[in-house]
Amino acid sequence: MGAWDFDVIVVGSGAAGLAAALAAAQDGATVLVAEGEGIVGGSSRLSGGLMMGADTRYQRALGIQDSPEALFHDYMTLNQWKVESAVVERLTQRAGAAVEWLGDLGVEFYDQMVYGGDETVPRVHCPIGRGQAVVDVLYARCRDAGVEFALGQRIDRLLVVDGVVHGVAVGDDEITAGAVVVATGGFGANEEKRRELFPSVYDTGWSYYIGADGSRGDALDFTRDLDAQVTGFNRGLRLMHTDFDRMYEAYIPGWLVLVNREGRRFCNETAPYGIMDGLLAEQGDVAFAILDHRRLVEATELGVARYKQAIPGSTKKQSPHWNLDVFELMMREGKVHVADSIGELAAKIGVPVDHLQATVERVNQLVTLQEDIDYLKDASFLEPIDEGPFYGVEVRPATCCFTACGLRIDRDARVLDSSGRPIPGLLAAGEVTGGVIGPRYVGSGNSYGNCVTMGRVAGQSAAAISTGGGAS
Repeated sequence: MGAWDFDVIVVGSGAAGLAAALAAAQDGATVLVAEGEGIVGGSSRLSGGLMMGADTRYQRALGIQDSPEALFHDYMTLNQWKVESAVVERLTQRAGAAVEWLGDLGVEFYDQMVYGGDETVPRVHCPIGRGQAVVDVLYARCRDAGVEFALGQRIDRLLVVDGVVHGVAVGDDEITAGAVVVATGGFGANEEKRRELFPSVYDTGWSYYIGADGSRGDALDFTRDLDAQVTGFNRGLRLMHTDFDRMYEAYIPGWLVLVNREGRRFCNETAPYGIMDGLLAEQGDVAFAILDHRRLVEATELGVARYKQAIPGSTKKQSPHWNLDVFELMMREGKVHVADSIGELAAKIGVPVDHLQATVERVNQLVTLQEDIDYLKDASFLEPIDEGPFYGVEVRPATCCFTACGLRIDRDARVLDSSGRPIPGLLAAGEVTGGVIGPRYVGSGNSYGNCVTMGRVAGQSAAAISTGGGAS
């Protein structure tokens, strides 16, 4: 261990931090995890824990042919190459191995694979017990490997010796190490940083964060004196929601019809949420869901939210927003527009009457055809809008799921300064980094896959640095 208290200190105990700690310990390093909250797991324990990975044994068992090269191609194409390509290559090359690593450690996955976004084959692995189960397994294996934990220790600065990061401090308490991995998560719980660095979600006016309270962007502050480079401005994931409440709902029921401020339909309403985010941005971040009373009653009586994709293990049956009980409550609060005709509804929501009438007529024609010849929505979700009263509900992409503006890293997870040079002794992984998650979220499994995969890379790099092996 040399002159340091520990070979590696990891700041943060979410999936990225735990993966980094365990990977470093498996490579022979002594490790301390410093966690600002009183509980292990950060936002990772609240997540579904879905992980993308290509060419895994789980895919092969289902006869799914995939490769890291195909994942890289899909990832880069969807993001128009507006990401750190070498980092993404490392992520996509090692994501499958990271999934299998979790399996070897004891994480159990459902047999069913799902699509994260618009990829050609399903490559998202769903852990039994969701994100909490992954955290539990990683935490237990860390303890087995001798990793030490210091909870309730919110790091306020880094220790630097001759230009090299060699530890962390909390007030007067200083702990030294051969390398430090920052895995503190995002800044979604910090309204000021959300306004500054993720304005597209803040400016909707309905913005709220669904992650852990500890995600306040501390690392952006305590790395500033090191001239750490920040990248990924205004990136993250926004989910569409109503102004009813702050209840999480990733998808909308597929039978709903969305129109823009011109009263025109503009998309396949079952689009993956990573794509829907961008579609709504093109419409000025405002849309309206149009439906009739009969469809709302039928959806309520069915008791199952008809989403395009069902996630294994999900306990959500009825949609928490699109049901009659909630609508009746929200109508009293003026958050649902009600009318006896489409023309009257158009006037209430402020869209051109003739446009909305034509749109509804078109939707009803598509139902008769049993084919969406405009936006290719599956015919099973085509429902008429023909029995009043009619409803219009404003929706905005305002749920902040995670942030993707943060420390720029290289493919070995080393933090870069403003000149693009690695800051000696400092590494980072997960939501605290920028440039890995792009302007178009690849879908379920992208964020958690980034945390575990690049967390593992960061831990291995940190162990190599602290024990004299360096980083490639």
